[in-house]
Amino acid sequence: MPEITLTTFVDFVVKSGTPKLTCVRRAKDLYRQDYEPAFDFWKPLREAIVRMHKDGASKKALDAVLLGLSDKNKRKLYPQRIASYKKWLGRKSVEWVGCEMRLWKHATLVVRVNPELAVRINGEPYLIKLYFKQDPLSKTRVDAILHLIRDVFSEGYADFVPAVLDVARSKLHEPTKPIPAIDVLLRGEAAAFVTMWNSV
Repeated sequence: MPEITLTTFVDFVVKSGTPKLTCVRRAKDLYRQDYEPAFDFWKPLREAIVRMHKDGASKKALDAVLLGLSDKNKRKLYPQRIASYKKWLGRKSVEWVGCEMRLWKHATLVVRVNPELAVRINGEPYLIKLYFKQDPLSKTRVDAILHLIRDVFSEGYADFVPAVLDVARSKLHEPTKPIPAIDVLLRGEAAAFVTMWNSV
């Protein structure tokens, strides 16, 4: 039974044609290997954001993640994302709630759904997935992420708003209106993923 990340599954959903197969091959190669933090480009910043909110620290706490960065791309991009995240935070009051990773399953596919931030923002509860890439977020990607978060966290977090934070643009994406048949679409994509997984 393949177990993949939310990002991997959504990458597959938004692609069309042969790039879908490439996505599955890449996922299967990673599945066979042990997790390597060195290949998770945004991991230190993601963890620093979570730690800051858990500890109730000020925005300045994020600057510490810049100390000792040796990767030239991180030295270039991390300050930009930190500035954008601070801009989004502004004067918001953020209270840490926290949540455990949950699983979405269909057609023997297991998707790990792990919003980094379960918080109350100015008193309103949110489950937020952080998006660090420079590529703009497509509506299809946002809709898929929001649906999967809402689906697996319906129990215990029903009053929490699922959201995706485009960190580079300091923009929070929230649900606007129901997407007809999106559950059917995602289940169909899961079945297609499994079929390709079993064939490569």
